[in-house]
Amino acid sequence: MNQKTNSHEHLQFLLDEHEEIFSHMQELKDWWAQLDEKGLPKFGEMGTRVKGFRDLLAKHFDDEEQEGYFKPVFDEAPGFCIMVPDFKKTHAEILFRIDDFITRLKETEPPFQNWNKALKEFEEILADLHEHEDQEVKMVQEAFNQSASKKAEI
Repeated sequence: MNQKTNSHEHLQFLLDEHEEIFSHMQELKDWWAQLDEKGLPKFGEMGTRVKGFRDLLAKHFDDEEQEGYFKPVFDEAPGFCIMVPDFKKTHAEILFRIDDFITRLKETEPPFQNWNKALKEFEEILADLHEHEDQEVKMVQEAFNQSASKKAEI
């Protein structure tokens, strides 16, 4: 398999995993909305569900940070490496916020005024996560495009 095919496969793995994460996010939101319609908040169960999502996300972040998805990008566009510390910092911040949210959901008396306040906070975390993941994909695509342009010039 040539380098270009391998690079595109890595990019596809990254995109597929992002899609899995976004799908899981939507499942959580849908479940949350169903309970809201019925007037049956289940803070503890939501904490358990968010923990499963958090574990998936932590694995994804670890794969990114260990160069799993970004290895071909590093090979083709070494300047991209300088962005990894920013990714690691953002990953740690997002995971910390999710961990804190889970802890509060699982408290005997959750500190949220109501179910919708908890949902609003969760949606803010998810919006920040979505923005971060979109930025990563754009940077990876940009690196591949720069690499392809340089190869075309040769």
